[in-house]
Amino acid sequence: MDYQKLIVEKENNVLVAAINNPPANAMGQGVLKDLDRLLDESLNDDSIRVIIITGTGEKLFSAGADISEFSGLQADTERINGNDVYFKIENYPKIIIAAMQGSAYGGGLELAMSCHMRFIADNAKIGLPEVKLGIMPGWGGTQRLPRYIGKTKAMELMLTGDPLTAREALNLGVVNRVVPQNSIVNEAKTFAAGLATGAPIAQREIIRAVNRGLNAPLDEGVYKIEFEGVARVFSSDDAREGAMAFFQKRPPVFKGK
Repeated sequence: MDYQKLIVEKENNVLVAAINNPPANAMGQGVLKDLDRLLDESLNDDSIRVIIITGTGEKLFSAGADISEFSGLQADTERINGNDVYFKIENYPKIIIAAMQGSAYGGGLELAMSCHMRFIADNAKIGLPEVKLGIMPGWGGTQRLPRYIGKTKAMELMLTGDPLTAREALNLGVVNRVVPQNSIVNEAKTFAAGLATGAPIAQREIIRAVNRGLNAPLDEGVYKIEFEGVARVFSSDDAREGAMAFFQKRPPVFKGK
């Protein structure tokens, strides 16, 4: 796979895509188009079970949207909307992990928040500083951050534009793990390798049920959304393999069927 703004490598069932758009790894059109293409090309590749999105360099995962492109967007008929890519990530049927090896701001943090899980380097920071530029988050920040940490703190962070440390982000529930910077990608890969042995259909249905259920009343989430997912999972070969492996006291071998 040949990309302009991503460095991609695959190890067993884990694909690692590193944003490579120096100096700030800005989420410009080149990065967005590469991510969109990566998702499309990985969707039906059964050898890919988990995707890790990280960045090149030690300072920044991504500083956010490429402001230099703002004035030309209206004339660019080939442009891609960051929200379209981020929703595709959020609803992707395979697990996607953000491994923030550096700080993530604006559209970079919004990218990470659209992923299913987030690892962050211990010396990194995150924030939505758009208000300091006289603008506001526009790729889901005003919607996803309150869902992760609640309205009160999210409002403070967005109205001040002040960043959080990695440890603060963990304590508030924005990230799953704080990892030493020099080992974050390797730790994410090790974690992803474990996930890659899991049942793909069950993982897909969990992602779907959580995302849809967050925007539904509890009874609809339980009786409709979750119930439909359970029905699809229990009719799969993987479910039968899981039960058989349990009784035979051996590790299951899931094939996503």
